[in-house]
Amino acid sequence: MAEVYEIKDDEGNVLEVLGNDDEPAGETDPTGGEVDGETASDVEPLTAPGPTAGDPEPTATPQAALSIATRASWGARYPDGDLTLTGLAVEVFVHHSVTAQLSPDASIAAEAEQMRALESVGQSRFGTGISYNVVIFPSGRAYQGVSWNRRGTHTGGRNSTSRSICFAGNYETNQPTAAQISTAAAIYREGKQRWWTQGAPLYGHRDVSQTACPGRNLYARLDDIRAGSGSTPPSPGEPGGLVVDGFWGSSTTRRVQQELGTTVDGVVSSQSVAWRDSNPGLTTGWQWVTDAQGSRMIAALQRKIGMASGDQDGKIGPQTIRALQRYLGTPVDGVISRESRAVMALQRRLNDGRI
Repeated sequence: MAEVYEIKDDEGNVLEVLGNDDEPAGETDPTGGEVDGETASDVEPLTAPGPTAGDPEPTATPQAALSIATRASWGARYPDGDLTLTGLAVEVFVHHSVTAQLSPDASIAAEAEQMRALESVGQSRFGTGISYNVVIFPSGRAYQGVSWNRRGTHTGGRNSTSRSICFAGNYETNQPTAAQISTAAAIYREGKQRWWTQGAPLYGHRDVSQTACPGRNLYARLDDIRAGSGSTPPSPGEPGGLVVDGFWGSSTTRRVQQELGTTVDGVVSSQSVAWRDSNPGLTTGWQWVTDAQGSRMIAALQRKIGMASGDQDGKIGPQTIRALQRYLGTPVDGVISRESRAVMALQRRLNDGRI
């Protein structure tokens, strides 16, 4: 009989349940052999809300390269699953970990510590290391759990035919961040014909198990993951972060948008052309117009750096630049020059996963 591990709340409600597939050791994966007497072509997708294999696929593509930190980056210590899988999955399941709820500003070290804690759960219960394929934190950063071609213990009875995307934390009681949703959407789209079939449906764990997983608040956002394009921040502790050059272009804007939880498109919309020539360090992706309405990202940045509510107009300019320079601890002159020290400081902070 398959072994299961349940996580319950104080009232006894099951929030998450992990389990194995109860298969003989050495069994091959469904695309190359049999699983519980069925081949991959025999596995029927569930009927669940959202797109199915027959629905048209969104045409948008991720707006930034997919970036998932390696197992080595967070210090994996235990086995990488229990079985090598040789083909594409036919389903994708979203989970929540019901572990510590880190803030979007949490450090990379804190996230790595939580990855090791998750790994310890899977190892102590099943002896196969971490259960989930990828884990996404409120910062939006993603970490590889059990490798895509190895079997974990995330969705009992379906581990060999599916892959898992886990949100770190409890989303029965907390809301997922915009950065998490964006990252999950990018991973789901990237995985088509790479880790799962083009038509592989995305489900919540609760669709196949007696559990609240992935939590009611995250479950309500599954359509956003299915339909979104998204992007992911650079992998923590690995190459691929922003170049610290002091020029604020589209790449820097995307990272700011990810950290602030606004739309990730690399564009700072509707900014006054009056400030363009005096700020040569603001380069690609800045939309200069004569009748500026402001940008949601700049408004969110103004809130982040502590500007008064009456000054949060979404527009860059000397006042906002001075406030940003003070916040970053760089010289205050109200100008974003070429090779700006303020932009360099911002880029370094973004590479550390914060603003």
